[in-house]
Parts: sequence; structure tokens; C-alpha cells
Amino acid sequence: MARKHAGGGGSWRSGPTRVLRLVAVAYLSAAASLLFWSHAPMLLGWQPRVVVSGSMLPTIRPGDVALVGAATPGPQTLPPGRIVLVRDPSRGTGYYLHRVRRYDPAGKVVTRGDANDVDDYPAVDPAQVAGQLRLVVPLVGLPMLWWQEQAWLRLAVLAGVRWSSLVLALGLRRPR
Repeated sequence: MARKHAGGGGSWRSGPTRVLRLVAVAYLSAAASLLFWSHAPMLLGWQPRVVVSGSMLPTIRPGDVALVGAATPGPQTLPPGRIVLVRDPSRGTGYYLHRVRRYDPAGKVVTRGDANDVDDYPAVDPAQVAGQLRLVVPLVGLPMLWWQEQAWLRLAVLAGVRWSSLVLALGLRRPR
């Protein structure tokens, strides 16, 4: 009759490896949840946008995914304080995400980034408002941002962490 190995020595199901496996499962679950919440609201017609600048810090950070829904500009339907996505062909992305400050006498929307000291100029025509911020999913867009910035080391580290987590979570590590 074979005896079972008692103690922590070589078993991959015990001790520190078990803790690492639980951490890996928790990490992958959190990553999957964030990915789900950054895309599932598209069923409601919301558009996901990766934030690329720090103009809305500390409210919204670069690498966050902003989910934007339809909006009807106007003091009653889109009051000051709301965050809007504005079409702006002069910007690299063609859009920017800023807070509504007020409406000028001509009915144009005056916006400003939370991290900025002055209002955006010129005020935007209501037709340029592409939508209103509905939800922010943190960090999910960082890999895309790193890709655009050619931050290869960060991407390699992230890939290594994800691969290692997957191997640990699925128990694919061979016992010694």
C-alpha cells in the first residue's frame, strides 16, 4: 500500500503554490470582470472610449474606459457638471471628454477638463456633443495606451503576468 506524502515538500496543491493559485484566479477574475463591464454596455448603445489624456484627472485617468451614451444638449437635459464626449476633428483622436461648465447666450456648450484652469475655447455647437459619460471602467484601456506609446516592456510584463496567472489558475504547472 502506497503512503500519501504528508507535508508541504513537493506537492503543487499545498502551501505557497496554493496561495499563488488563488491570487492568480482572483487576478484573472478581476481582469475578466473589468473587460466584461467595458464592453457589455454596448448592448445599450453605449460606446467605449479609451481615455488617452490627463485632462480629466483626478476624475478620469488615462487608460480608463469611458462608456458614453446618447445625450441631448441643453440646460435641462444636459446640465452643467455632466461629462460629455465632444467631436473635435482638430484632435488626434477626433474627440475629447470634458465637463459641461455652462451654456453661453448663443446656446453653445462651454466645457472644461477637470485638470485644466481655463474653459475650452471656442464653445462647442450642441451638434458636436457626441454623448454623455455613463460609466467609467478603470485601467482596462492601459494595454491599448501602452501599445500606442510603444511601451513594450510594460506590455511584456503584463503578458507575462497574465500567462503565469493562467498557468497557475488552470493548474498546468507540473508537479516536481
